[in-house]
Amino acid sequence: MNVASNWFNSLTECLLSHRRYIPAALTLCTGTSLSLAAAAVVWHSENQRMHAEFHQQADRLNVALQQSINKNLEFLYSLEAFYSASSEVSRQDFKQFTQPALSRNSAIHSVNWIRRVPAAQKAAYEQTIRAEGFPAFQIYERTPDKKQVKAKVRSEYFPIIYREALEEDNKVIGFDVASSPDRKAALEKSVNTGKIAASGRIKLVSNNQPGLQVFLPVPRRTTSADNSVNGRQNLMGVIAGVFQITSMVDFSLESLNLDKINFYLYDNSAIEKERFLVRYDSQAKQLIDNPKHEKPELANLRGKICQNPSACTRLFNVADRQWRLLVLPGKGYNSMTTHQGSLAIGAIGLLMTGGLTIYLLMSLERTAKVEQQVYDRTIQLKQRTAELETALKNLQETQFQLIQTEKMSSLGQLVAGVAHEINNPVNFISGNLIHTGAYTRNLLELVELYQQQYPNPTPVVQAKLQEIDLEFISEDLPKILQSMNMGAERIRQIVLSLRNFSRLDEAEMKSVDIHQGIDSTLMILDSRLKPQPGFPGIQVIKEYGNLPLVECWAGQLNQVFMNVLSNAIDVLHEEKSHIPNGKNSYDAAFLPRIRIRTELLSSNCVCVRIADNGAGMTENVKKRLFDPFFTTKAVGKGTGLGLSIGYQIVDKHQGSFRCLSAPGEGTEFWIEVPVRQQSKQCVSKVSPAVGASWN
Repeated sequence: MNVASNWFNSLTECLLSHRRYIPAALTLCTGTSLSLAAAAVVWHSENQRMHAEFHQQADRLNVALQQSINKNLEFLYSLEAFYSASSEVSRQDFKQFTQPALSRNSAIHSVNWIRRVPAAQKAAYEQTIRAEGFPAFQIYERTPDKKQVKAKVRSEYFPIIYREALEEDNKVIGFDVASSPDRKAALEKSVNTGKIAASGRIKLVSNNQPGLQVFLPVPRRTTSADNSVNGRQNLMGVIAGVFQITSMVDFSLESLNLDKINFYLYDNSAIEKERFLVRYDSQAKQLIDNPKHEKPELANLRGKICQNPSACTRLFNVADRQWRLLVLPGKGYNSMTTHQGSLAIGAIGLLMTGGLTIYLLMSLERTAKVEQQVYDRTIQLKQRTAELETALKNLQETQFQLIQTEKMSSLGQLVAGVAHEINNPVNFISGNLIHTGAYTRNLLELVELYQQQYPNPTPVVQAKLQEIDLEFISEDLPKILQSMNMGAERIRQIVLSLRNFSRLDEAEMKSVDIHQGIDSTLMILDSRLKPQPGFPGIQVIKEYGNLPLVECWAGQLNQVFMNVLSNAIDVLHEEKSHIPNGKNSYDAAFLPRIRIRTELLSSNCVCVRIADNGAGMTENVKKRLFDPFFTTKAVGKGTGLGLSIGYQIVDKHQGSFRCLSAPGEGTEFWIEVPVRQQSKQCVSKVSPAVGASWN
């Protein structure tokens, strides 16, 4: 008992004698704890950022692969359209059409034209091809050791008739594709279904590289809707494209910067042992197609990025087959260099804590004469601690902003990519419309000249003229071409607005007539305004004021009109769902209407008001109306970007974009922009009533 009492007394005396060091001990513990806690928080934030960046790279890789494959398949579809539009395609025509694509795209190994030859026509068909300049032509097949032998007796054959490749090889002409086991299934499926079909992984004969063969049947013009086995004789032929898998994947990697990211590509439609296609090794920066490396080394991975394999898996379609992309972090992906920030914060915090503790110990050793000085120093130290906490908070906020900036950058790149992909086919359509218009005028002038030279045609010709109504065609065809040209030009303007939204391009500002922009937009939407079965059509009421020319980006402002009018038309088309009788038709008493009113609010401010007499919207919907990706439409019918982009465009014009609506009272949008771009924004002081007035 006495021993315990003596020990307690000794401990108490020791603590009392060293009580001046208690603040230093507390500072050491607190500083160490805060440093470690800050380092742990930043460590966790770095892990989250690393996970987000990993999955972003995986998504970009998946999109790039799908785009590369679609680009190659689009070539086959263009060749199919060429065959469908031509009465006869010669060997020279085939070569001239395919050679440009082969020279531009290394992934296309070869393109073949295959004909279906029944057994009864085999000898005659072989004789026909021999007469075309192939004296030794015969339908053949290959043995397992790649030797050419005469094709066995079968009910039908599918020989290669035309072939174009970068490396010319006429020996392939006559090869019966149906004799190859790894190609026959896809060929039969394509012929039987009348749709595109792809084979599994095959080994290319010329270079032993992995590839796949895609078959696209081309029916005769008189082919019925039935593409079953009984309708095979209606088949014109089959387009077969052989693609090199590594080249397609390598083309996708050109636009990406995969840093310490590995991936594996599998064919889910194949059997288990034949699913592996290719893998990418980020350390060696090369594609490997050796099946010995088909299984990923999951045991060597660090971190928790791919603990759930489905999170690192992406699926996409290649013709009728499904491919699987497995993306994995490579060696060193989650190394210490990734956590330099957290390690630096922890080291700095511990260093400062140690220095602070030493400083306190030195200060506490001083005599009572300098207590005031020690007090002042303590106040300074508290201020420094507060500054460190503030700096830590600012650092965390900055890291969060960096993550958000990276997300928006990815969105901008995606929008710019989509705009670029849309622009190419639009340019093709727009360019061809010019020639189509010229050809049409020439043909109409020729018909008119015939009518002048031969005013009394034969009864057969007169009957045909009455049947086709030549006068109406002559009047309506230029209008149709003009409408198509305007539609193509409108798409071009939308693509330009998408580029401006991603800030990758600039448009020209000029003074334009707002009314012309509205009228051109209504012309594009004219087909949706007309009556349809079960729909009475939409009445458009124009109340145009006397407006001056407005200085603006005309294409972007037209996009705002397009988005608002399209939403109004969608609302009025869906109005039948709110009719009490529940029938899929409109109430005869309800007449869908859209009113467009323009007015000059001041000397430098014009207003465009677009109203509909639909069901209106609630306050909760109005609050989120201009948020990106917010939409009340069904899945797949709206992106939620139209009004958000419109708001950005009006704000760029220093204008105001507002919505007035209430349930049952319709919806009205106010678009206000200045006549001349000045520093002062154009915001009207008028406070209109909620909802649209239809008096």
